[in-house]
Amino acid sequence: VKSDNSIIVPRGKNTSSTRVVSFKFTLAINVPLNPYCAVDRRGSFKMSGKYSALILAICGVAVLAQDGGVKSWRKGGSASHGHMVMNQTVVEDQPGSTMVDLHRGNDSQSALDRFMNKTKTAIPTGVCFEEIPTISLVKPNNGLIPAGNGSDPSLSRVQVCCKGFERNVHNFRKCDPICEQPCFNGLCVGPNTCSCYPDFVQNREGKCVPTCPIGCDNGVCDLDLRRCTCKEGFELDKSGLFCVPGCKGGCGVGRCVAVNTCVCEEGYTPDEDGLCVPKCEGGCGAGDCIAPGVCQCRPGYEKGDEGCEPICSNGCFNGLCTAPEVCSCKPGYAMGPSGNNKCEATCERPCLNGDCTGPNTCTCHRGYVLDETNQFKCLAHCPNGCPNGVCSGPNMCLCNAGFIKDRSLKGSQACVKRV
Repeated sequence: VKSDNSIIVPRGKNTSSTRVVSFKFTLAINVPLNPYCAVDRRGSFKMSGKYSALILAICGVAVLAQDGGVKSWRKGGSASHGHMVMNQTVVEDQPGSTMVDLHRGNDSQSALDRFMNKTKTAIPTGVCFEEIPTISLVKPNNGLIPAGNGSDPSLSRVQVCCKGFERNVHNFRKCDPICEQPCFNGLCVGPNTCSCYPDFVQNREGKCVPTCPIGCDNGVCDLDLRRCTCKEGFELDKSGLFCVPGCKGGCGVGRCVAVNTCVCEEGYTPDEDGLCVPKCEGGCGAGDCIAPGVCQCRPGYEKGDEGCEPICSNGCFNGLCTAPEVCSCKPGYAMGPSGNNKCEATCERPCLNGDCTGPNTCTCHRGYVLDETNQFKCLAHCPNGCPNGVCSGPNMCLCNAGFIKDRSLKGSQACVKRV
């Protein structure tokens, strides 16, 4: 711990002249205050003995270090500055003792001192309160437990370190912030929060790196201009205080971690140019992936089971809608003469007395049946047959030569021998 201080030693009880002794010290050990050193109620040292002058200097160092002057190493680094404590030990005036006041020197503070004084006062206390059973704090007296100061008489309100803070090893009333990663070239001012020392600045990874005039990360410091000149492939950060890797065209939703190398955030992937773009599993078909897992269909398309599918407002009979208002017929079908996205079945040969209702499939008209020897020919059907004749039409017989239809039965198609 280094500090600059002055001791003002009165030359005598009845004189106003003083002698100023300035000293610098580096404290490597804790110096015990008693029995040689004590501070009275006015904040002055009392001492007696043969080596009072030497002891005086040691006492100044000891008292300056007593209250927070020595701080152990901890996560996030450490810093320590001596300061005066007026009420460490209180003793009554004793005969033969010499009263000497200890004062700070008037030397101007360095940039680091100003930073430490300003930053340390801004660090939150980190002290919280919680309620615990009073019985865990006291020993029952005749079975009686005093009422606690909590929300319930059985509870007591106690001070604890807030989340992200830990107890100061030198002062149990203080809680210090915790930084999981060391704050190199900086001070831990809050849970996982570093504040960089003067002439250092946080880079994109949150690390404190040097800047002009003491240096430039990934560049050279121009002392005359107090500005960084970046190496090839690097560019000035927006702050203009340090150099960062450059990625041609930027990274979009990602970070440029090395020259022309992007690392995309979750839900994004590099495109052919290395730019981070949203990712949609399975793609979007005729659409655009506008956010992770979110597709926006283009005009003429709508969301379907397989992404963005084309729209055919009149439907596609016996076909598939392959583009907005465009049908593609299935095999064995062709677009009919009427259009209107209606695909009609095709047969290799015309269907005699029937219609082509499917690929090479004939459906016979009423009163006709399919010829078992020709799939494209439908024959007239006579349910009762045509004895002595042939079925020439649906339920219509044509009699052979020498035969005529039986007129004795109305509607009969039977053929009888001509008399």
